[in-house]
Amino acid sequence: MKIFFHSLIKKLEAENTYWHKNTIIMLDNATYHSCSSTLKILEDLGVPVLFTGPHSYSASPVELFFAAFKSSDINPRKAPTGKK
Repeated sequence: MKIFFHSLIKKLEAENTYWHKNTIIMLDNATYHSCSSTLKILEDLGVPVLFTGPHSYSASPVELFFAAFKSSDINPRKAPTGKK
């Protein structure tokens, strides 16, 4: 996680030094997103975070993208992906 967030911040900084004023990173409550080590990394980097509620797929538009992506682009045989 640390490497990912450091890379993300570096990219955001390169595009706009004021990214933190108009950007919020939206995460679900997966254990690896909400564990103390991840929260510490996010706090140290000054990343504004919004956690979605449990099972709130409709509140997270990226879930619709990933559902479509998993069902077509990377899943040509249409194998079950675990979500309907």
